[in-house]
Amino acid sequence: MKEKDLLRLIQVSKLYYEENKTQAEIARIMDISRPSVSNLLNKARKEGVVKIDILSYQHSNMGLSQSLCRRFDLKTCQVVTAAEDIHREAARVLLDFLDNTKVLGLGWGYNINKMVEMLPQTNSSETAHGIVCPLIGTATVPHRGYHPNELATDLSRKTGFQAEYLISPAFPTTEQDQELFMNTNNYLDILERWRKTDTAIITVGSFPLVPDHGTALRFGKKLTHEKAVGSLLSYFFNLRGEQIQGDDDYAIQIPLRLLARIKHVIGIVPPDSNTNAVISCLRTGYIRHLIITEQTAKEVINRDEHN
Repeated sequence: MKEKDLLRLIQVSKLYYEENKTQAEIARIMDISRPSVSNLLNKARKEGVVKIDILSYQHSNMGLSQSLCRRFDLKTCQVVTAAEDIHREAARVLLDFLDNTKVLGLGWGYNINKMVEMLPQTNSSETAHGIVCPLIGTATVPHRGYHPNELATDLSRKTGFQAEYLISPAFPTTEQDQELFMNTNNYLDILERWRKTDTAIITVGSFPLVPDHGTALRFGKKLTHEKAVGSLLSYFFNLRGEQIQGDDDYAIQIPLRLLARIKHVIGIVPPDSNTNAVISCLRTGYIRHLIITEQTAKEVINRDEHN
């Protein structure tokens, strides 16, 4: 094909497929007849200048969502195309639940922090009917996302929910320190809130973690030996979704037996998540609602089919 003919095919194709011009408009722009435009577009497809792929339903976002729901017994799954939309979508999903939520359990980490930032400011007098409380104590790292009491305060200011705080480190270093915190009135009050929590939002995490959550002191080499891949809050699981327990793990966080009783546990899958970690966390059965990117959803389905 001559170069001028190829350029002509490219020009008509760009006008039609990229600029959404009608064939009549293209005919006027190129000073040719409308049938000539149609012929050029057909030739562009035949010559490979234009390639049209028809997306099958199973690879659409709705198809991916339904596939994940079936595979992992989810109630809902939101699949977003762009990674940068994950936190905005998580905020939207959470808002959908707040009207019917009495006690909201709040996870921690960078992604929870970004989700809280995405929440719109609402009129607190209209929405102040629920309580928000952390599901885990505070870490010593400086990142705001690992200070759940601050996250609860921020969420309270935006939604009108009343914030209640867990005054405890996430990782006491001894069993005696753990018992000390767990016998305080504050912990016992939060424990009662956890029993009544009806909605929670947490991050679907990976192992190893950044920050590390003190895993060497808590688990030694057990997480590596038992092939930990996924994490929820600061619990760790193997690929089958089975919990790996540490002999010196004194973390203060919602007991898994209470997490299992929460009606709506929303899981945010970070865009750069390890595929096996996502499968691990979903196999635990704790997550009931999921927010995930299209790319990660495809990878999870493909990997799950081969495991």
